[in-house]
Amino acid sequence: MRYTEHLVLSGIVNGAFLFILYMNFHVDIFRAELIVPLVGTFYIFSILPDIDHSKSHASGILNLFLVCIFCFSAFNFYRTFNPLDLAKIIIATTIFIVHVKYSENSRLHRKFPHTFTFGIVACLLLYLLANSILVCMVGAISFFTHILSDGYVMRAIEKDRTLWRLAGSRITAIKNRISKRKGF
Repeated sequence: MRYTEHLVLSGIVNGAFLFILYMNFHVDIFRAELIVPLVGTFYIFSILPDIDHSKSHASGILNLFLVCIFCFSAFNFYRTFNPLDLAKIIIATTIFIVHVKYSENSRLHRKFPHTFTFGIVACLLLYLLANSILVCMVGAISFFTHILSDGYVMRAIEKDRTLWRLAGSRITAIKNRISKRKGF
């Protein structure tokens, strides 16, 4: 699907969800401090799983964001020689390089960002940034509708199972090494 189709489907589902909250639970979704984070979250999380495709709208937004961080930080570093600005430059450059190497331009781009584990991590980071359960719920709904509309739910679950099995076996191996060193 194209990003506009993901946005339309996610907009319909999120609109119904927010309408139910407004009508049944009298949640005031029209407060100024909620509108911008809700719309931004809806937009970003509706297209977020496609960030591993180099020509996707999500990749374009990420690259624009990284270029802006790089430019503003470089300008501030030039003016003030603040080490925090240098750290931002290094982080933005590193993320850009990793993204360029990780993303690909094919229809088989669906990697880790098309898993529910990625969605959960993204929602946890969103909660740390927004400090709002409602904004996180909109993010989760937007992310899930993207996976659902791609017809990728079962493959995403299987990728998650494989990922967690691998993580579990590595943790067990590390525990075994530690217990052998300590003589337990």
